[in-house]
Amino acid sequence: MFTRNRYVVLLVAVVLLIYLFARHANNVFVEEQHLLFTASGLLELEMKRRADHLAVARAAVRDYNKLEEKIHIHLVELNALLIPPGNNKIRLEKTNPIFEIISEFDTLKQRYPDLKSMDPYIALMEAMQASGLRVVNARLAYNRKVSEFNTLLNVFPYKLFARPLGFHSHPFQEGVGEKYLRNEK
Repeated sequence: MFTRNRYVVLLVAVVLLIYLFARHANNVFVEEQHLLFTASGLLELEMKRRADHLAVARAAVRDYNKLEEKIHIHLVELNALLIPPGNNKIRLEKTNPIFEIISEFDTLKQRYPDLKSMDPYIALMEAMQASGLRVVNARLAYNRKVSEFNTLLNVFPYKLFARPLGFHSHPFQEGVGEKYLRNEK
């Protein structure tokens, strides 16, 4: 009788330990999954930020090009008036649009301060590089969290509780050119 009670107590203790470890494993999985989803959200935010930033940079370069084209056209017209002797009144009328375009340049430089100190194409390239670097860093952080989570799911004794508790592995997020590095199509 005493041995039988000892086995029952031992069985209850083992079941209690398994239950407590399952609760602990669930809490660990939930915490790691939360960190994974946070990293995923940051990656999506950086990708959206990159798209928005590039749209603004493209618009700035497009506006800058339009203004350069206008100035070029007006300078050619003004130069054409200088070759044959022209009327000063006509020259003044042709010069006024150039001053208007220069004021548009000043307005454009106030809207996009990066254009003040450098060529707009250089500004666009630097913006693309900086935003791409932020996306790469966010992707690396996300993939690090995926690796940690997937490893946790496959480590004993957590492996025993992962599937019954409803947790599964997550795929890595790949960059644009990564599949070509592995010769995939």
